[in-house]
Amino acid sequence: MFQAVKDPVLILNTSCQIESINDYAAQLLNINNVTKQQPLPMDEPSKLQWASFVDKIRMDMGGFCVLNIKTSENQYRKIKLAGYYHEREKLIFARISLIHEEIFSMINDVPHGMILTAISGEIIDLNDIASNYIECEKCEIINCQHENIFDYLIDYNYSKLQYFANLMNNGRASINVSKTNRFGEEMFYKLESKFNYKMSMIVTTITDETENVKLKQQLEQQNSLNAIGQMAASIAHEIRNPMTSLKGFIELLKINSTEDGYKYLNVMDSEIHRMEKILSEFLYLSKPKERSFEKLSIVQIVDEVIELMLPHAVHHNVILRNHYHDNQSTLIFGNDNRLKQMLINLVKNAIEAMPNGGQITITLENKDSYIQLSVKDEGAGITELEQSNLFKPFYTTKETGTGLGLALVKKVVEEHNGSISVESTVGMGTTFIINLPFCEQNLQTQDEEELINYWTNRESVKKIPVV
Repeated sequence: MFQAVKDPVLILNTSCQIESINDYAAQLLNINNVTKQQPLPMDEPSKLQWASFVDKIRMDMGGFCVLNIKTSENQYRKIKLAGYYHEREKLIFARISLIHEEIFSMINDVPHGMILTAISGEIIDLNDIASNYIECEKCEIINCQHENIFDYLIDYNYSKLQYFANLMNNGRASINVSKTNRFGEEMFYKLESKFNYKMSMIVTTITDETENVKLKQQLEQQNSLNAIGQMAASIAHEIRNPMTSLKGFIELLKINSTEDGYKYLNVMDSEIHRMEKILSEFLYLSKPKERSFEKLSIVQIVDEVIELMLPHAVHHNVILRNHYHDNQSTLIFGNDNRLKQMLINLVKNAIEAMPNGGQITITLENKDSYIQLSVKDEGAGITELEQSNLFKPFYTTKETGTGLGLALVKKVVEEHNGSISVESTVGMGTTFIINLPFCEQNLQTQDEEELINYWTNRESVKKIPVV
């Protein structure tokens, strides 16, 4: 009667040894000369899956697993083995069916993560992309329940309950999830699942939505900045009137001022002019205009900022030092006010990072086609997590900080076609490194000067070949 069954069936013990098999099953598996107690030949991963299947079927009395079975031609064939456990006989009565290899080879060719799950809920297979997304080895999750995927992911507001309800009721569902990968980066994914009754499985695709989510976050931050800009514009109108009065009083004080006093009044006058420029920019935040750029000396800008910030530094027991390399070429195209604003923010941050005092070193160094400006402090340093969020608007580690200072610094650097990076060691200090391109006229002047020096050098003239 066992041989008369049209389905491919066999009886196995818990060691996966064949107790009985009908001809249809033997033909399907391409196994010849089957004898009793012969173990079903399979690869090593399948042996692990079999052990897990036996443990599960003993508890649930029924279930299935996917195995790679070795045929008489020394080739492997993937099968689905479904059966139930006879507790008294300690035997597994099973039915087998072939799983087309084309399906499993195909899922590795799709550009998204893909997970195949049986109707009963066990994960059958997943492609390499899905494995990389959830950062889990295949052997760790195959034959586990579909809901175990969320052990590696974070869902929003426990929406996975709604996800499973939609999957059961409608045959399809989607959910947005996230996770922090092994590099500490926050990743965002979208899972979409659908019942495929023809293949008797659930097909789940995983799409990387990280770039879209981060662009949306940046847009929201930009909208917040625009709102602040509009608010600041209305405040700027109220500030300009008292500033006009301050300018008038400074001019009156200059008339009877001493030489030293006159010097400090000039600094105050210069800073009021700079504040006026900033206020003018606030007034046009809602209608951005093209900024005026001119040829500037970065050395002069650094010197002026050091002179301006020196009293504040001395008050906090901080020493300001500059270090300029020899043969310094310092001409760049830029906006004087914006560059000073950028450097002042960096120096103020460095001073605040050293509550017990210390030294700040501002260095200028020529590179191939740009000048490198670095601001180094001896503060407490910044952790890797803080560094990754450092230039985001409204992110701050200070109790009273606004989180806009370093966002402004980055904006100024980008306006000048430069780049900014940070190097920091906790307990040792932090260095902000800014690369600003030379103006082309400056590079041409350098080449011309070197050429002139060569031709006017007597030793060089002696070496010119005569033809």
